Amino acid sequence: MRAAVILIALAAAGCDLHPYDLGTRNQNGDGGVDDDGNGGGGDADDGGGIDAPSCIPIGVDDQCNEVDDDCDGVVDNTFNKQVDTNHCGVCNRRCVGAGSVQACQAGQCAFVECQPGFVDLDADMMTCEYMCPLFPARAEDCNGIDDDCDGVIDETLPAPPTGQCRVTAGTPCAGTSMICEKRGAVTRWWCDYSADVEFDPSVPNGVVLQEQLCNGKDGDCDGLADDSFSDLGQDCDNGGLGICRDGGKRVCDTLDPSQTRCDLSVLPDAQTATTEACDGLDNNCDGIVDNSTGPNRVIDAMSHVVVGALDYYVDTYEASHPDATMTATGVSSARSCSKPGVLPWRSVTFATAQAACTAAGKVLCSATQWQTACEGSTNTVYPYGNAFSATVCNTEPFDGVAGGSDDDILLATGMAGACVAATGAVDMSGNLKEWTSEITGTANGQSIVVQRGGSYDTPAAGATCDFRLTRAAGNVVESETGFRCCKATAP
Repeated sequence: MRAAVILIALAAAGCDLHPYDLGTRNQNGDGGVDDDGNGGGGDADDGGGIDAPSCIPIGVDDQCNEVDDDCDGVVDNTFNKQVDTNHCGVCNRRCVGAGSVQACQAGQCAFVECQPGFVDLDADMMTCEYMCPLFPARAEDCNGIDDDCDGVIDETLPAPPTGQCRVTAGTPCAGTSMICEKRGAVTRWWCDYSADVEFDPSVPNGVVLQEQLCNGKDGDCDGLADDSFSDLGQDCDNGGLGICRDGGKRVCDTLDPSQTRCDLSVLPDAQTATTEACDGLDNNCDGIVDNSTGPNRVIDAMSHVVVGALDYYVDTYEASHPDATMTATGVSSARSCSKPGVLPWRSVTFATAQAACTAAGKVLCSATQWQTACEGSTNTVYPYGNAFSATVCNTEPFDGVAGGSDDDILLATGMAGACVAATGAVDMSGNLKEWTSEITGTANGQSIVVQRGGSYDTPAAGATCDFRLTRAAGNVVESETGFRCCKATAP
């Protein structure tokens, strides 16, 4: 038991021992260990029979392990721990630092120098922890690299290059200089253009070859703003037809500067589709102005005449231009219209009157149709009766302007007041003479055509329903002559 305790104690002290190293057997051959020379079965101290241990060589002392392996009294014979950089002062203490060269001096690691390509930038004096991005180091340049290996990037730079930027006077490029900075993943000298310049790093001077943004600015510094958008300022619309069309101008699209848009705020604005009217407009937005046929056709004001065997329709009002107003006769000859409150179509030839009726889906009234519409079923002398009245229809005695002297002027349709026939037709006496389809002969190659009803300067005798002595060559143009149309079926 005592031998085991001794073994443990010696092992704890660093001795490399085995149980058989603990002394020798005594001379008595009884298995005891005699350490006092007196024999007996035990040692001199306690009679346990175990002598005190001694160093037993276990090999060559050629490993640094803090043990006297060869029992020569010297630990780790072959290692000079005062200068050995791998075992400095003690075994396995290596004199190594990040990026540095160290030496072992008097059993302590000492800094010698930095390894090539390394520098010491921190508080640890034994290391050279910073590896230079470039070796050998060189003067700093604008490249995002610590060229001079001082831990700071692009801190002391040479003068920037010259002649690489566009500097056109009077453009956003004027006065541009260069700046060292990182753009995207690249650090270099860049032209420091203002925000109004459109930048393109693939172009040597950094300016786009052609503007990509429509923003009212000269992005390519060529002296013209938005010049690559050729449709800018052009007319445009919402795609509607007729009065539903909203016209505008092409402007830059603020939500997407890469394109233009149609600015529909320009007046006039589109209108809502309505029933087609004879006014020179496409009121129902079907792409056809003043439709004369089909379900969307113009419904002209026409009076139904049924007298004897005759059954037809006559324009209630003298024919007018589609764009006529109360104060202007208009100029559109697309078709004839029949509506109140506008100046009638005058200074018209016979052929033009026929064509205007045809375009409206009608025909120029015949002599019989015209006279019947004026006289009605009772065959009155005037459309309003048998006795002439100077104040009912716009004939010569009628004062077209209230007050003062008698004014013989053309009035808007229906403005003469009570000049209405029993059939509903208006102004069949006075206002304008009206072409009929009755031809009584020819002269100089022109048809001689009967005109009915008289005009604003016709006396009573020429303003009766049956007066037919007023005639003219078909190509005659007179300011007192107009027309009206008839139709076999309802408008």
